[in-house]
Amino acid sequence: MSTNNRFGRTIHFIRALFPLQLIFGHLKYNLLAVCYWLILFLIVSDAFGSKFGLPYLFYSPEYQGEISWLSFFLMGFSIGGFTMAFNMYSYMKLSTKYKFLATLSRPFVKFCWNNSLIPITFSAFYIYHFSEFQYVEEFATNQQVLSYVFAYLIGVLLFIFISILYFFRRNTDLFKISGTLKPDQLIDEPIGSLFHKKISWTDLFRYESDRSYIYMSGVNSWKKSRSVKHYDKSILEKVFYNNRINASLFELVTILTFIILGLFRELPIFELPAGMSIVLLLSIVLMLFSILSSWLKYWTYPAIFVAILGMNFLSEKSSYFQYESYAYGLDYQAKNLEKFNLDNIHRKADDPRLIDQSKTNMLAILNTWKKKTGKKRPKLVIVMSSGGGSRSALWTFSVLQQANKRLNDKLNDHIQLITGASGGMIGASYYRSLLLEKKLGKSIDLSDPMYRANIAKDLLNKLSFSAYSNDLFVRFQTLKIGTNYYTKDRGYAFEQHLHQNTAQVMNKPLNYFTKYEQEATIPTMIFSPTIVNDGRRLLISSQSLAFLSHASGPSKLTNSYENIDFQTFFAKANVDSLRFSSVMRMSATFPFVLPMISMPTVPKMQLMDAGLRDNYGGKVTMEYLYELQDWIKKNTSGVVILQIRDTKKLLNGEALNQVSLFDKFTLPFGNMLNNFTRTQDFDLDELMKIGFESFAFPVDIVSFNLREAKMDRISLSWHLTKQEKLKISNALRSEGNQASMRELELLFGFK
Repeated sequence: MSTNNRFGRTIHFIRALFPLQLIFGHLKYNLLAVCYWLILFLIVSDAFGSKFGLPYLFYSPEYQGEISWLSFFLMGFSIGGFTMAFNMYSYMKLSTKYKFLATLSRPFVKFCWNNSLIPITFSAFYIYHFSEFQYVEEFATNQQVLSYVFAYLIGVLLFIFISILYFFRRNTDLFKISGTLKPDQLIDEPIGSLFHKKISWTDLFRYESDRSYIYMSGVNSWKKSRSVKHYDKSILEKVFYNNRINASLFELVTILTFIILGLFRELPIFELPAGMSIVLLLSIVLMLFSILSSWLKYWTYPAIFVAILGMNFLSEKSSYFQYESYAYGLDYQAKNLEKFNLDNIHRKADDPRLIDQSKTNMLAILNTWKKKTGKKRPKLVIVMSSGGGSRSALWTFSVLQQANKRLNDKLNDHIQLITGASGGMIGASYYRSLLLEKKLGKSIDLSDPMYRANIAKDLLNKLSFSAYSNDLFVRFQTLKIGTNYYTKDRGYAFEQHLHQNTAQVMNKPLNYFTKYEQEATIPTMIFSPTIVNDGRRLLISSQSLAFLSHASGPSKLTNSYENIDFQTFFAKANVDSLRFSSVMRMSATFPFVLPMISMPTVPKMQLMDAGLRDNYGGKVTMEYLYELQDWIKKNTSGVVILQIRDTKKLLNGEALNQVSLFDKFTLPFGNMLNNFTRTQDFDLDELMKIGFESFAFPVDIVSFNLREAKMDRISLSWHLTKQEKLKISNALRSEGNQASMRELELLFGFK
């Protein structure tokens, strides 16, 4: 045999390998399923979602508060589920392209064997990355990493084994349908026969159904397919049809099982790793596509498109498909719904009686606060804390804890206002609640590291499990508060997880803090979630803030009424019973992670993260100082703004990059997204410059920055790894933050 002919036969042999041909088949006919795998590969390679910590959810899955072999077993079980979803969807899309499959015993099982190249590659890729991460970032031992690897593999194989057991019994093949053919009548040709057959280069370009393939028949068994031209096409189609129905039934049962598990999502055993929930969500979506493709075939995408348009139309015309997330405790009865329109906003904002009452109340709080400081002209401290998920919550708590310790417990008495966004406000709320408990006589040491550990605990697992087991389909569980019923969703799961982590210390209604703020036992807090409908802000506090929302000064005729006072606008909605955790969630509703909160109005007012408008609380601070400047001038020695930021304004090592070709296509939208927080900084700097020059009292800003260098990385997420917690703990030791601490000491007369 000549060298050229041998080479040609070798190429033809490789071309005939069925596992390899399935890869090309996926790229030609099944690109959607490949894209799902691509998402997982990108996440695991740290190329997708790194800013939000998605890779860490896979590298370091946490179950019941710790990383263990069990958490990796659960990850493996979910990957096994996704693998089988991929196999079933692929079988429905590709099986008819390879008609020889119908002549095999247990065709679906053998299809899975040959379709395992991508799943095996992913598992190897994933094991490499999570092992490296566990060694370097989580300080795991060799024994621990080995146990993680074995647990992961057992999890993968267990789900596949359960699935294969089902298909061994339910799998339809040609022998079962024909009744006349027997397996021994379909003996495949030996693989070696391919080398003795005359080869034509045109064979390489035949349609999939006309080729001969070398397929994996078992673990150590390879065979060559036979021609199927002499079989009745209707019988072959019936084999594929029956197996598609069996696969659809398995997928339907699997999806229903996940939904039923949602009934028990509040049990600790179902606090599944967030990475597992992401994989299961992808599996469910892929299974749904698979079921629809099996039933509707080429009409699948048109049907989905029409269904989406129909749902959108019904949601605009009625309450159908309006999946609302509630602020727990508010009254949503129709008789108490407020009209959300400009006339009602203006009328409530400009009520002079409410404005006077609100300002008088705040001045009384300030006078009580001043008296309790024991100084004739005390420093008034305002805390501005930025958003940023769990990293900001832990960072804010750590800064307040350490700053108060450095000032010999004097800082707490001087903090009069706390404002900001998202995670920063959650950390500040926890600190304030502990401070209140201490002042009420509880044995609490605010410098105890236990409290930092509490606020740093995972908040993503319950939320993620609820997202796919409940929110994706039907929200069928309810919660009763007083006489009102509310549906439970991932927002509820988030609140419950937060209370669990913090020993229920914040599990109070909003009005619980009213008296203590008025007595200046604790600082006043102002939350400012963004109103999605028109971009305004809802100012929420246990005190009325009407004096911050009215039209005043020379701009009265052109006032846009940007701020809506919660206490004034929703006076009929049982505001005293609103859960404080719902207020924190309103301010921390990052898009898609937590659901938008609907308020009791017509049309529904929708709230999202305060960081969309004011990530650092600067606007609220400036409005507060402007309205109360006369009192501040007469009664204080100046204002100290304690700015607690998760990212420094100008990062060390930051450089301006050339605008690429791709950037030009995405401008200006990419520019708006990438420079979102920077733009807020520019606006805030300008606002503060103008304001401070006009105030007749000194204002000092002391900034504490978590992320100081461009290369620093702590994910924007509700989950922190062990290494990230350590970075946050060490951040206060940086040169810049130590300088800020010394500056704060000087402002209060220390050193």
